Amino acid sequence: MKKKLFWAVVVTVPTLALAACGGSYPAYVNYEVYVINADGNGLKKLTDHPADDNGPVWSPDGKQIAFTSGRDDYTEIYVMNTDGSGLNNLTNHTAHDNSPAWSPDGRQIAFMSYRDGDPYGEIYLVNADGSDLKNLTNDPAGDNGPVWSPDGKQIAFTSDRDGNGEIYVMNADGSNLTRLTDNSGGDEWLAWSPDGKQIAFTSNHDGNWEIYVINADGSGLTSLTSNPAPDSHDSQPVWSPDGKQIAFISNRDSGHPDDFDIYVMNADGSGLNNITNHPAGGNYPAWSPDGRQIAFTSDRDGNREIYVMNADGSDLKNLTNNNPADDIGPVWSPDGKQIAFSSGLPRPID
Repeated sequence: MKKKLFWAVVVTVPTLALAACGGSYPAYVNYEVYVINADGNGLKKLTDHPADDNGPVWSPDGKQIAFTSGRDDYTEIYVMNTDGSGLNNLTNHTAHDNSPAWSPDGRQIAFMSYRDGDPYGEIYLVNADGSDLKNLTNDPAGDNGPVWSPDGKQIAFTSDRDGNGEIYVMNADGSNLTRLTDNSGGDEWLAWSPDGKQIAFTSNHDGNWEIYVINADGSGLTSLTSNPAPDSHDSQPVWSPDGKQIAFISNRDSGHPDDFDIYVMNADGSGLNNITNHPAGGNYPAWSPDGRQIAFTSDRDGNREIYVMNADGSDLKNLTNNNPADDIGPVWSPDGKQIAFSSGLPRPID
């Protein structure tokens, strides 16, 4: 049975700090960060704490991993070496911090925070060693989901400051704020194209959730998907490394609003292909750095595991191999040799 996908862009509860990775969460789950070789060997547990550690993100040079942890009563952004050593709390504040995003040069991390008394969230920037913290947005509305442009000069994010969720872009220092979309619905799940010229995203302003692209200057809004089925939901767009294709999830073939498969299409919306095509489907697709494979999460073997398949859906492999834990959110190392993910077993109940 497929499991429900949560659409929250960010979360404020420590046990759910990994945003929108898909599925309903078992009760009393304790997540830790793991890495595994791309062939399924070499599984290693990097964190070990009673609180949740999840949402790993590799630094561009592959030497560190940022993640979110609830070990200090609030969710904080931590950085560690890829062997689990050198743990450092970057944010260290009595408010929830989450959604870390490395700058392309690896020197800074953008993140979302509820500090400064803002109940809806702001975008902050901090150096990778925890110094020089800056509030980039400073607005009473909810600003979240920061995504860096490939050249590191801009940060895109979503905000409801104009009444509903829209896409904004600002310089990396917070200046030159520009609103890119002006829709009646919500816009979310932002992904810059590898050449930095476009942003793919999900929007429901035409009734169903579809995949759109827009030029980085706000021009050229184009719908890439247009499925007439009621309650159709296309989301989680991810560009292939060469920018020629986009992977995403959709419930269009399932007939059920909570059942998703992974699709791949050309960057212009043509050539659509359901590459999972399974009753259990999958979500959270992640391209390998060479573009040949896609990692994803699926519960097709009874509980959620990390799988890898070729970009055309062939040669499917279960990497975590029927682990009784909940394995979610695969992220490739920059060299393509390892995959980091979050995994959780039920906590003991006092």
